[in-house]
Amino acid sequence: MHADRPPRIAITGSAGVGKTTLVHALGSRLGLPLVPEETREHVMRTGKRLEQLPIPERAKALRELWAVRRLREEERREGFIADNCASDFAAYALQHRCAELVPELLEDSAAAVRNYDAVFVLPWGVLPYERDGVRGDSAVDELRYQLVLESLLRRSVPAERLHFVPDALTTLEDRVRFCQERLGYPKDERRGGFVSLVGAGPGDPGLLTVRAKALLQEAEVVAYDALIPPAVLAEIGPRAERILVGHRNQGATQAGYRLHPAVLERARAGRHVVRLKQGDPFIFGRGGEEAEELLEAGIPYEVVPGVSAALGAAAYAGIPLTHREHASDVSFVTGHDIEGPRSHTCWEKLGAAGGTLVLFMATRKLEANLARLVECGRAPQTPAAYIASATTPEQLVVVGTLETLAAQVRERNALGPPALVVVGEVVRLRERLAWFERHARGSGT
Repeated sequence: MHADRPPRIAITGSAGVGKTTLVHALGSRLGLPLVPEETREHVMRTGKRLEQLPIPERAKALRELWAVRRLREEERREGFIADNCASDFAAYALQHRCAELVPELLEDSAAAVRNYDAVFVLPWGVLPYERDGVRGDSAVDELRYQLVLESLLRRSVPAERLHFVPDALTTLEDRVRFCQERLGYPKDERRGGFVSLVGAGPGDPGLLTVRAKALLQEAEVVAYDALIPPAVLAEIGPRAERILVGHRNQGATQAGYRLHPAVLERARAGRHVVRLKQGDPFIFGRGGEEAEELLEAGIPYEVVPGVSAALGAAAYAGIPLTHREHASDVSFVTGHDIEGPRSHTCWEKLGAAGGTLVLFMATRKLEANLARLVECGRAPQTPAAYIASATTPEQLVVVGTLETLAAQVRERNALGPPALVVVGEVVRLRERLAWFERHARGSGT
């Protein structure tokens, strides 16, 4: 290893062996930028795997993907962790019977793989092989690929840089520890703490992003808001320390901090902390303020977007936020500070506008928020919907107008759960498009 610069690392093996998960976990642990797998991107973009293309097109696609990989690694020459390695491109060409059309790829990849400081090969057949539409349909073909790849690596990579992860190491933490030890890092050493500001989405765990779920599994610490539902918290890995840091009805400013001290403490101790926030971190999630504090503290971080509560609530309520016949613009507004002197909202413009309006944090002052819109020019008969516990089995939608909605919500005794308010003509479409309730009734839940 080169002590004077960050390492260049690759994780490789056939499909379905856990490469991508290990890449993200080890990259976060060591603070290294990631080089993603180009072939997976190709399948996601085109909808076709290489073996589904005519042989000349396979060769053309591999040549283009190899150019992308070389550029990415060149841009990160000071250190990276790569999902797959240069030798994978030679193995692809051999596996897919187009090597004769791209002989230069075989030569170039053999030379490029020698530039890695370490290559870790994950074992085939240890984890259950799952067909996901991106991986090949045949697990036997993946075994053949693994054997070809290992042969190429043994020919090109010096033995001291080539590491085969033992079959017995099946958990993510064990694999990360093995890689760290082979890289020369003591078991408890970190290259500094790291914080992932992660959006948990609106409530349904099925709406978590793939990246968010992977981070919850691999994080050492998860600091979560009080509004995160138990079904989402169930996605957290069993070894993670859990810290409740959110305060319902109390923002971070009122609590006396932007980022919870426990998050800073764990990150400064060199741990990977997932700061799990309802919805999206940068849409009324105070993620911007927390990112600023991390920047000032010198702690590296990333932002993982989530499905905003506004998008999730509206979609599950059957209310399209835009519609060619009803609304071509949307405004996201907080109703939390309607009566305060520090509001950045121009209520007069909102009242005069005709598009869709989504009110976050408006339930405690629901009547005042709706009345303010009427005072500023919105018609009292403007449709409005109150959506509580959105995207969960407890979802409740109350539909009325700016004039009647607050009373209807009180009558239903619905104040209390997390809720949003959608205002505008698009609310009229709910009667026809309320798919979530119909689906729940049809499934007997």
